[in-house]
Amino acid sequence: MGGNARERGGFVTQCCRDQATVKSSDRNHEAIAAGIGSLEASFERNKDNTMLVKSFGPACLAGITLSDWLVLLAENGFRISPRYWGKVPFLTLSSAVTSLCRPVEQAMYGTQVRNVQPDPPVFILGCWRSGTTHLHNLLTVDDQFASPSMFQTMYPHTFLMSEAWLRPLLDLMTPSKRFMDNMHQGLREPHEDEMALAIMSLRSNMLSWAFPRNETRYDRFLDFHDVSQHDREVWKRCLELFVRKVTVRTGRQLVLKSPNHTARIQLLRELYPAARFLNIRRHPYDVFRSMCHMASKVQPVWGLQTMDPADIPEMVINTYKRLYDAYLEQKVSVPEGHLHEIAYEDLVARPVDVLEQAYGALGLDGFEAAKPQLESYVAEQSSYQRNRHAELPDDDVERLKREWGRYFEALGYDC
Repeated sequence: MGGNARERGGFVTQCCRDQATVKSSDRNHEAIAAGIGSLEASFERNKDNTMLVKSFGPACLAGITLSDWLVLLAENGFRISPRYWGKVPFLTLSSAVTSLCRPVEQAMYGTQVRNVQPDPPVFILGCWRSGTTHLHNLLTVDDQFASPSMFQTMYPHTFLMSEAWLRPLLDLMTPSKRFMDNMHQGLREPHEDEMALAIMSLRSNMLSWAFPRNETRYDRFLDFHDVSQHDREVWKRCLELFVRKVTVRTGRQLVLKSPNHTARIQLLRELYPAARFLNIRRHPYDVFRSMCHMASKVQPVWGLQTMDPADIPEMVINTYKRLYDAYLEQKVSVPEGHLHEIAYEDLVARPVDVLEQAYGALGLDGFEAAKPQLESYVAEQSSYQRNRHAELPDDDVERLKREWGRYFEALGYDC
């Protein structure tokens, strides 16, 4: 983090702004009033739950074991910002329960987990706020695929034995909308596996959002360039175990989505040489605006230490550079037919056609069988209201041209 105040602060005052619209009909005023009242009540419930999670929730570490929780605290000098002290009792109690439940799950399911033979996953790649969640949701409409749920990524050590009784309790406290946009979220919804890997391995740049004062330690685990072989092997063992466990639960080929994996193609292919990769790109200006907004909303939820909002643009710029430097270097090693690239703009405009092309390019069967469900899902999502962000200040535009010029060209966008 760093940079002068003008460079890093130009977008800060705007990164939290988004606009919402409410569609109404003049033909039924009572229905309008009832609908608006329902929306307002839903918003208030979601806002209340969000405030609860920010102050007393599990950060991004819900299912961590007690020993690993103590390791993380020690790595960070037991420095928790006062505004997040309310999270410590929850995490300490939750981690103790996880430590008790984990050996029970291993006794109950260990043999199944060891014996299962997962199909090579399909990995969705792309920077945060590039449409990876939309693409993930579309692919998992196809019944031949499965994905880890939010609950499973939050409690990777114990979900096989705890999901039936713990998830209904946590549903009551989970905000119904994501913190940074209008997308529905729930503990059963598809979710990115990075949270599970952070909890299981303690090797993820997600932890730099929880402990931003120690970002140098954790940001190494975005691309794994400057880490030991031991670190790489620990991370791979955790991913392999998580894939096995989710396969035991679902019995289907997995679609895994984590923007972080965009920088880890080499590591992923060491585990799964036959894996398929589907990368989605979006105009860098839109990514910058949306990612700054996301960070301002999500970091307080995940955080155990405060992050200066003025540092967010610098963090976004540096993370994007590391992500795409690694991706552009590593993608050339992927065999033909195992990597396909799409544009967010095309996916939004023609989702079914774009997916049909992706199935064909990656050699995935079953598109015709899944097409009716895809068309139905797309129709259901047609009223979704996307965030609207303010235009970038001229200073930010000029800086992105300097810092990201290479990526505009490589991704096929004009500056």
